[in-house]
Amino acid sequence: MKLILLTLAALFSLVIMIPSVHAQVTTSSNYEPNDCRVCVPDWIKNNAGWWADGIIDNSSFISGIEWLVSNDIIQVPSTAVSDAAESSIPDWVKNTAGWWAGDIISDDDFVNSIQYLIKVGIMTVPQGEKVVPETTSMPTDADPKLIREADELKSKIDACQQKDTEADIYLCSSKFEKQLATIELMMEASKFQAGPVDFYYKPALVEISPYGNSFVEIILVMRNTDTEIQSLFCTGPEACNITFTDGKKSWKYAANDIPTGRLAMVPDNIYTIKISYGPPPQKQYDRWHYDSSSEYFLKINESYGNVSIPLELTVK
Repeated sequence: MKLILLTLAALFSLVIMIPSVHAQVTTSSNYEPNDCRVCVPDWIKNNAGWWADGIIDNSSFISGIEWLVSNDIIQVPSTAVSDAAESSIPDWVKNTAGWWAGDIISDDDFVNSIQYLIKVGIMTVPQGEKVVPETTSMPTDADPKLIREADELKSKIDACQQKDTEADIYLCSSKFEKQLATIELMMEASKFQAGPVDFYYKPALVEISPYGNSFVEIILVMRNTDTEIQSLFCTGPEACNITFTDGKKSWKYAANDIPTGRLAMVPDNIYTIKISYGPPPQKQYDRWHYDSSSEYFLKINESYGNVSIPLELTVK
């Protein structure tokens, strides 16, 4: 009990010390902070790291996470408990926590391991009241191709349930669940085209700090419908083919996760990028401040086509 209290006390002390955390969401996540399937505050990573390093024991970690889930600090999809219960935590779960604490894997991967602990009965949380239910309904006007792809992925996930062990089920289904999450995001998003490349965008949330600084992270999902590789270039603030503007003025990005400044898109493959605006990358650039009376656009200018995406921004 003493270790549990110390763990929770450490977590709450971190909340007090860190009033606003903007994590650069890892590349396997497909959700915005307030529109995600799984939501995990960055400061909880310290607890996971302590557990992976053996600073706190299994019981303290499980009890602390149960409390956080039950009180909506961590949100996980509703999870059915399997008849094949287990009594000990597999090593791969602790490894997953350590990797997540080190920013090697995404929030989704970490929460998948929590779901596993719930499923095998090692962790207990109130399923009916506090846990966020999974959304299974499809938009009525969704692209038939996306509906077909979603159905195929669901079939693959169902087939994974035939694996012999819970660990094998998790390893089999997790990659398909990530792909399904991306497809479902595309089905809910607005679609724009720049030549042969389709861009999918969902409304983004603007965060305004107590000091008046604005921050927004924009998530784009892209599919190259061409028969040849097409690329998206953004090699630096002065050489980026993605422009954030209100029609009168433009701003440099604060961060993006385009690898090596060039995203080569293979035909019919799906890609996700995140690009944020707010504090400029260098002092000589103007800082963006959100103005509710302005209309904002994300303009993409590439050799294969141009598109201007109207941004729907809401203050968090």
